Amino acid sequence: MDLKSDSKIELIRNFGSKLSLAVNLIDDYMGEVVGEVGVSLKGLPMNPVRNPSGYYLFLNLPENKYSVQVKGGEFYFDTGKENVNLTDLDKRNPVINITLYPTPSYPFPHTATLVMGRVQDSAGKGIPDAVLKVGESDIQSRTTGKGDFVIYFKDLKKDDVTMIDGKKLVYIKGKNPVLAIRHPDHRKKTISVAVEERKITSLSVTCP
Repeated sequence: MDLKSDSKIELIRNFGSKLSLAVNLIDDYMGEVVGEVGVSLKGLPMNPVRNPSGYYLFLNLPENKYSVQVKGGEFYFDTGKENVNLTDLDKRNPVINITLYPTPSYPFPHTATLVMGRVQDSAGKGIPDAVLKVGESDIQSRTTGKGDFVIYFKDLKKDDVTMIDGKKLVYIKGKNPVLAIRHPDHRKKTISVAVEERKITSLSVTCP
């Protein structure tokens, strides 16, 4: 959306405030953000104004570089964007987009195709911030502070699903998805996973 057409933006300008930065949050799974999230600028005790279109607006900022922080709340991982230079933005429409990635507690629809589980060490303790990537695809995620994770397969096409033994299985380039788990303090783990369309596949992975 073009912020120029937002009535609240015009009201702000009419009262003499300058729109410096607008943050647009995008849900990676459904597009529209659910639940409560927090948006702030690192080191600045300033709360943004939220307009009717859902943008977070920062007003009257000095021309400088800023780090945007997003607290994902219950449903998203914390994220942000470093070194946002206001001089590089469109003065009339100074928008940046930030994508939010769901955590395992996200309210996925019952038709979602998911792999959910836990990454743990040899003692059974959850491994936080492990990176999980599905080979030969752009699909990836990471674990929570307790080692839990979710991987979602969205926008599946007909050629992505194969019927085998009465089950509709997700295939990537003709085979089961191959999940690679990495963490700097543990050995890399690679595992092939049978993923059924519109089902939740449970998986527990131990990384020594």
